[in-house]
Amino acid sequence: MFRSHWAFLSGDKNADPELPHWAHPQPLATIKLNTMRHYILAFIISCFFGTVFGQDELVINYESIQELISNKEGESYYPNLLKRFNEFDSTLTLKDYSLIYYGFSFQDDYLNNQPTETNLKEFLKTNDYEKIVSECLNILDKNPVSLLATNKMGYALFKLKKPEKEWKKYQNRYRAIRKVIVYSGNGLSAESAFKVIYVSDEYDILYDYFEISKIHNQSLVGMCGRFEVEPSEYYKLKEIYFDISRKLIRQQEIIDNK
Repeated sequence: MFRSHWAFLSGDKNADPELPHWAHPQPLATIKLNTMRHYILAFIISCFFGTVFGQDELVINYESIQELISNKEGESYYPNLLKRFNEFDSTLTLKDYSLIYYGFSFQDDYLNNQPTETNLKEFLKTNDYEKIVSECLNILDKNPVSLLATNKMGYALFKLKKPEKEWKKYQNRYRAIRKVIVYSGNGLSAESAFKVIYVSDEYDILYDYFEISKIHNQSLVGMCGRFEVEPSEYYKLKEIYFDISRKLIRQQEIIDNK
């Protein structure tokens, strides 16, 4: 898990550099909303967050991403970005990571030929770290942006007492991809939802990033997943939205092309 001991060997848990400043606990977000006061305070919170989030958000436009990563003459051509990503290029920017993560949804392997994570989850139950490393490599070979495989790869290498430079590069990659997701929106509504390309990434953000202890209900609103959650130290509200449109659109494209 992100907030486990190994993830904080080089950081301060109380001032996590991965968290945008709006994700740290804030007094305004702790106010309990009810009846008419609910609507008044909800409006105030929306205005407040709209101002704060604007400073930290990435603008994710899928048409622009597709154009950038498809331009063979451009610096953001996807094969070139992916090569740098796989080489753990330390000069990759947040924008680069956003193009790599969301750009993967335009690649042939995005939904086709994807390895399951069943074996990995079984190995995690027995703490067989050698097998975890092997299985993570298999997954990352087909799905380089897998949050689960990236996270558990770093964790397994750490538990195997590998040199810091070996496990830390996976930790840094894991943090970078999740930063892209939480900077892609604010989660307050379908219009400002966090954008993900896999349903499993929703749960990574919910459980491991915001440390949500319980999901009370979930539903699909348009192309967004809406979750009613128990507020946590890192997410104070009772609703959170994720935009899963890329997966839904690609699934339909596959059906239409059959």
